[in-house]
Amino acid sequence: MPKFQGVYQDRRGGWYFKASSHKDPLTGRWHQITRRGFITAADASRARASFVAELEASPPAAALAGLTVAELVDAYLDDASSGGLLSAKTLFDYRHYATHYIGPYLGTKLVRDLDAETIAAWQRALTKGGGAKTGKSLSANTVRIARAPLAGALKYAVSRGILKANPMVSIPPPRIPKKIPQHWSPEQAREFLALHEGDRLFPVWAFLLGSGLRIGELVSLRWPNVELDRRLVRVHEFATVLGYEVVRSGGKSRDAVRTVDVDEHLVRVLRQHRKTQAAEALATADYEASDYVFTRAGGGPYHPQTLSKVLVRASVAAGLPRLTAHGLRHTSATLMLASGVAPKVAAERLGHADTTLFSNLYSHVTPTMQREAAERIGDTLFGV
Repeated sequence: MPKFQGVYQDRRGGWYFKASSHKDPLTGRWHQITRRGFITAADASRARASFVAELEASPPAAALAGLTVAELVDAYLDDASSGGLLSAKTLFDYRHYATHYIGPYLGTKLVRDLDAETIAAWQRALTKGGGAKTGKSLSANTVRIARAPLAGALKYAVSRGILKANPMVSIPPPRIPKKIPQHWSPEQAREFLALHEGDRLFPVWAFLLGSGLRIGELVSLRWPNVELDRRLVRVHEFATVLGYEVVRSGGKSRDAVRTVDVDEHLVRVLRQHRKTQAAEALATADYEASDYVFTRAGGGPYHPQTLSKVLVRASVAAGLPRLTAHGLRHTSATLMLASGVAPKVAAERLGHADTTLFSNLYSHVTPTMQREAAERIGDTLFGV
């Protein structure tokens, strides 16, 4: 009796075939089908050959009818990771959002059944009590963040032919109330520095306020990239935190790599800091040598979260508004604009990719700048 590939005889004497359908491009699994009811092995073999040929010509979406939202999001993130389409920090955050905000509500739903109303209901559920960790309602900003991996996954599904249209397109994200970034006034910034002058972390706080660097840029800064005689700092090394692990990154934006001028006051602070650092290296037997500008007393770079937590405690102890390291960056930006620095120059100094977004973020400083501009024009036209 001739044998045919994938063809088998059942207990009643009939014939059937087995064949693998498309390999699921998202999950990596092969889908197997079985067709029965053939009188002869040859009939089953011809039917199998026809099935395989037809399947090879059909779109892969035919094999993905049972794909769940959780599988789609996982596949999207795996593909983005292998293709280098998202940064390590973004991938880490997206997986966190998927685990806590998408999976518990939409994870088991079939992608084919996901419609606009389901997504709208999901957003409402998050707003009312959607924190999977705490069950507390989420802010509009957190809901917008939670949408990001789902939006990316649905775009991915459309591009792969799994969906004909993206159901999220018609559901806008919740509107975020405009808030002024938390910052200190010039007087409060001076007060904080005066209180901490002579403290070991004074150079860190002074540099963050004077330069506007991100905390991940500050902890990555090395002495070879600091030219004190020319009063220049080259920013081209970056760090980000994944959970608690510090990893190197490519920078927050396309303009993150930049050269920042520093004033003579910061130069004096850095010169003194370098002397302190050298003295600590001589006085410490197991000093962790490195070329980082800002190091712990025993050497080695700071952890970004450690500095931010210390700053929070220090600001509260000083009786000032509670600030993180990011708050010092906002303070630096506000001080620049209030001092008359052009928004484009301030944005470039801070490594902002979009000057318009930067100006919108710090629009609370604009009225003062507008008033000063009006007075200067008036003085030019009508002043003595």
